[in-house]
Amino acid sequence: MILFAIGTRAVCQEETLQQKAHEALKLLQTVKPVPVVRNTNPDAQWFPDAGFGLFLHWGIHSVAAIDPSWTMIKNKPWGKDDTTYFDRNYYSLLWRFHPENYDPDKWMKAAKEAGMNYAVITSKHHDGYALWPGEYTNLGTRKYMNGRDLLKPYVDACRKNGLKVGFYFSPRDWSYPGFPVSMDFNDYGNGKRINPRTPEQNQHDYDKFFEYTAGQLSELLTRYGKIDLIWFDAVEWPDVKDMHTELIYAWMRALQPGIVINDRWDYQGGKAEIGDYITPETYLPQKAPDTWWESCLQWGNSWGYSPDPKSIKPCSWVLENLVNARSMGGNILLNIGPAPDGTMQPEFYERTSELSNWMSHSKKSLIGCDPFKKWKDISNVPITRKGNEWYLHVLAGKVTEINIKSDLKPITAKLLQTNENIKFRKQGKSLLFDIPKISNRLDDVIVLTWKETPQM
Repeated sequence: MILFAIGTRAVCQEETLQQKAHEALKLLQTVKPVPVVRNTNPDAQWFPDAGFGLFLHWGIHSVAAIDPSWTMIKNKPWGKDDTTYFDRNYYSLLWRFHPENYDPDKWMKAAKEAGMNYAVITSKHHDGYALWPGEYTNLGTRKYMNGRDLLKPYVDACRKNGLKVGFYFSPRDWSYPGFPVSMDFNDYGNGKRINPRTPEQNQHDYDKFFEYTAGQLSELLTRYGKIDLIWFDAVEWPDVKDMHTELIYAWMRALQPGIVINDRWDYQGGKAEIGDYITPETYLPQKAPDTWWESCLQWGNSWGYSPDPKSIKPCSWVLENLVNARSMGGNILLNIGPAPDGTMQPEFYERTSELSNWMSHSKKSLIGCDPFKKWKDISNVPITRKGNEWYLHVLAGKVTEINIKSDLKPITAKLLQTNENIKFRKQGKSLLFDIPKISNRLDDVIVLTWKETPQM
């Protein structure tokens, strides 16, 4: 009787959640499309100061330690060792993904201590596998994991540890019947498409797919309370006259007024100009963009899980990228692939512990600070700033002496880690600073305090 009562309660709760999703879909019919500009809601303004986030690519691909979704594409020019998972073999992993040791609280605790302020998990990648028991999905935990919800523990862990909650969501869905993409990269890369359609039929088919996709989003945006960020990754349905871009963003903001959304709904070769921020992938811009931005980088050797203990890059690499991004006003979203059983490889905790040690003394020089977008005009080291303080970032092995062009002298120059004074001298129109003798071998930060901040 008790077990029956528990089971009934769970069913009722799921029905209530689905009713919320149904109501959200009804709202879609009444929302007016509006031009997609940056969200001005006060709850969305956290993003540019967040600085550092954790990206998590996790799903059925983790079982075989292969590339997420793209392993379904044969003849692709990368990852040739995993091409045996092309097409149907890839979906054989559906029955093998059962993360019995899943503990996202441990992940998020380590991430927060390492200075990260938000997290983004792949709720659904291009393969169509959903990490939640959704009614609107062809594949996912509803069918293949007895209705287990892998997103709720993640959301709870983020909130418990003070991280903003983000969902990666792929609008493109290669499990959707008739989705217009070739599974052969020779065709895919040349722009060839399967199932040619007339323009009218193409728009009709896309509109049906749009409804299907909106159904999934209605669940993500109503099941888990406040969601801080959605990370789209391209619809990729070609030759559509109306992608309903303005509608989908307006609707999502009606459901979640403070949400931050990236630029990748209608994403064409990285040139989208919609949403709240732009997303250069695997690289940092050469010059500072004039908008909010975030670069997603692979901490390991792929987007997915890798059992290779040497695959995770050192903290010196992490901080170098983070320093350069923050000096230009951007964020770093650092990707790691959890293991299929729900654990993280030990190296993840080793690296986050090392980052935590650095953050304990120098965090304010990167997180919550202001950029110095033209630092290269006056300095041979990256600079960030806050108020009347400048933070000079002395990355290991990059310079032998620090040179700052300035007619003014700072009141003090101190090593942030120890508060010891750093010697400097005036030479012409430059200030020359000694390299700190005590080095943390990552990023020695020198704080310049100014009575009158130089105008740059």
